[in-house]
Amino acid sequence: MNKIFSLGLLSLISIGLTACGGCPMIAGCNGTDRSPYFITPVSNQARGIPVPPQSKLTYQSQHFRQTHQQTHALKEQNLTGIALPENTAILWGGMPVERFIQFSNPQMTGFSVYPARGFKSEQSSTFLNLWKSCESDLDINLKNTSDWSFNPSNMQIRGCGRFQQRSEYTEDIFRQDEADEFLRKINQALQQLPKQQNYPILRQSSK
Repeated sequence: MNKIFSLGLLSLISIGLTACGGCPMIAGCNGTDRSPYFITPVSNQARGIPVPPQSKLTYQSQHFRQTHQQTHALKEQNLTGIALPENTAILWGGMPVERFIQFSNPQMTGFSVYPARGFKSEQSSTFLNLWKSCESDLDINLKNTSDWSFNPSNMQIRGCGRFQQRSEYTEDIFRQDEADEFLRKINQALQQLPKQQNYPILRQSSK
């Protein structure tokens, strides 16, 4: 009898683990993100980027109780994301952007930067025109992972929309050749630009 009970209990545990398999511990099995975050009450700076008040700084949790909104900023070395307030953007590399998200894969050192919706860039450069042409976020490898400023000497673009860096999973060689050429051009254009010193804050009225 005890043996049957033990087997049944093991089966229930196995089902429970399977149900949670593949979902990040920090997010929970219901998909709710429990990552700790802080809403900046005043203008601040994170990873070399000035951020306006009410920006959301998200961090990697350092223990199981460190979840949801925090009363103070956590260690910058654990920062995983910056989200600007609604209807707000900063000019980064000539593009109005609203979010920075660190790569979730620890083997990839860098982040993705997302253009802000509803904003138009008045600036023009070969780099900016190429970025606009792919109509997507930029995936960027970094030498110094703590510096998210627009600093070309620290950056290499690895992807933009359908143009992604070649990998062992590449199957469509023709499209990959096109992607390789796009990445060559945008990285070459990137290296022609200086490090950005000022990051103007842009705002638009809510609809």
